[in-house]
Amino acid sequence: MYAHSSRSSSEVPAYARSHQFETIPVQLPRITVDEPEKPKKEEYAIFVSAVYEMYNQDPKAWWKQERRYLSGIGSHFSGNNRPRVQKTSAPAPKPRAIAPAPRPASGSGLAAPKPRPRTQRTPRATPKVLALDSYDASLLTPPNFKLSSKPKAPVSREDVDFESIPDYCPPLSTLPPNNNKCLKTEWKGQALNLDNDPHRHLLHPAEIQLAATLRLSCASYLTSKRRIFQEKVHRTQNGMEFRKTDSQKACKIDVNKASKLWASFDKVGWFDIKYIKQYL
Repeated sequence: MYAHSSRSSSEVPAYARSHQFETIPVQLPRITVDEPEKPKKEEYAIFVSAVYEMYNQDPKAWWKQERRYLSGIGSHFSGNNRPRVQKTSAPAPKPRAIAPAPRPASGSGLAAPKPRPRTQRTPRATPKVLALDSYDASLLTPPNFKLSSKPKAPVSREDVDFESIPDYCPPLSTLPPNNNKCLKTEWKGQALNLDNDPHRHLLHPAEIQLAATLRLSCASYLTSKRRIFQEKVHRTQNGMEFRKTDSQKACKIDVNKASKLWASFDKVGWFDIKYIKQYL
């Protein structure tokens, strides 16, 4: 379409080859952001003291200013400015496919399994409750027991079987015949009346006074007395000392009463070795 114009080899280009591919580096101005320096301790102290002074000048105006700051912070972090995050619901679980029970082949000759027969339970009759129209004690009492109008007497646990304990006690002749205060002791409460006690004749008058003061029956006194001297003989045979605590352990009465008995017997010299020498 156009005539071919051939250039001669003697033509020189407008720009040299080296100039066409030469790159010149361009230095752009560096933009730096100057970070503010952190305040010093002295500046912190000045700031705090200044705030306190400004607050004291007009507390109400300072309070309004702080409220404006807080309202601005609250509007900035309100729900309109927060990025909304769409909640993705978890996918619903897929229903499990229940496989049908395998059927036996027609030509296999195997019979299908039969279901287990359930055992029939015999219903139990509800026990009938007797309806009561009143709170009569005869209706509430079981038939095997009878009500007694007289209360049962409490079982006596007093230690009174003195005849089953060996008698290692000193003879009553060692006490003065006309002195009923040689075993005297003190005890709280009124003395027990032993005038009609069936074992009164087995005690010395001083012993009767001692038993009555300690509120012990004659049988209980005789039992405790024999237990004390039985323990005295036992400990003397084994080369041990007989103390007040040993008397408390030997008796089955109040420990304070046992201590009073030990003190009264020791006062008249009944723990002398000569009175139990024949039993050693």
